[in-house]
Amino acid sequence: MINTLFLPLALLLNYCAPTSDAAASAAPDFRSGVASSDPSAPVSGRLAYDFSRPAATYTMPVELAELSGIAFSGNGQLTGVEDETGRLYEYSLADRRVTSTVDFGPAGDYEDLARVGGDWLVLRSDGTLFRHSASGTQQYQTGLTTENNAEGLTYDARSKTLLVACKGAPGGNLTATKRAIYRLDPTTYKVQTPAAYLLDVDAIVASVPKPGGADTAPEITKKNKRGKEDKHMSGLKGFAPSAVAVHPRTGHVFVLSARQNALVELNEAGKLLAAAPLPGNLFPQAEGLAFTPEGDLYIATEAGKKSGQAMVHLFHEQR
Repeated sequence: MINTLFLPLALLLNYCAPTSDAAASAAPDFRSGVASSDPSAPVSGRLAYDFSRPAATYTMPVELAELSGIAFSGNGQLTGVEDETGRLYEYSLADRRVTSTVDFGPAGDYEDLARVGGDWLVLRSDGTLFRHSASGTQQYQTGLTTENNAEGLTYDARSKTLLVACKGAPGGNLTATKRAIYRLDPTTYKVQTPAAYLLDVDAIVASVPKPGGADTAPEITKKNKRGKEDKHMSGLKGFAPSAVAVHPRTGHVFVLSARQNALVELNEAGKLLAAAPLPGNLFPQAEGLAFTPEGDLYIATEAGKKSGQAMVHLFHEQR
């Protein structure tokens, strides 16, 4: 049974959607994909958010313990998807509760979602895209596979296209130290090559500042009883995208990594502008990003082993 508050809306101007997979082109050859920018360029700034101090925190209900993606749907609402059931959850920020649900597909490993006009696009980890509208749900093969482990999805309003961030293999002859973000063709939902953005993991790891800087005091980097550094105090070990979002004013691309608890900012050309670790006490497993039209940022985290409940934290942009 479907309970929904969604109203059919016209698709965004000039955004064309396919009517069937038959119109889609063959899967692209990733071997030809190379980045059109230099993501390993030096970091030039800091992220404009204080991730240690959320402006607000929202505790998700038990059915969203595996919250894997969020999108800001306007009118004080967030919409979320979790990675087990094919269901959308409309969450009222004012009432702090789920106000409606929409069943769009079978059970599966769903990772992220984006809104385009009145339709919802939902990404499964094997690269399959689900488009849900008032008339039903259609599936599309993007050309990505389980090896790519597609985890992040967002709508880029400037180009009127979808971006997909891959947690796994970047594709083709790209090395394991790279992570790719692909743009989807707006008429077929197939990935376009070369990659729209290419992340250099080594450059990101080198760019993330360690707490306290180079002269960190011993008490800040102290080890726990097991002789290991506290997770939120140690340096970044890698970067595997779990979410992607585009800043509404600057067009900059923000990429989240759950496994390493970090967030990076790229400019429109793909240059790495800033990188920051996220505090482990707030983010057991950061999985979702969503901007408001004003540039404030929501970050969702799955339930931790101790908390048992997923959270969404709001951060105001510092200008």
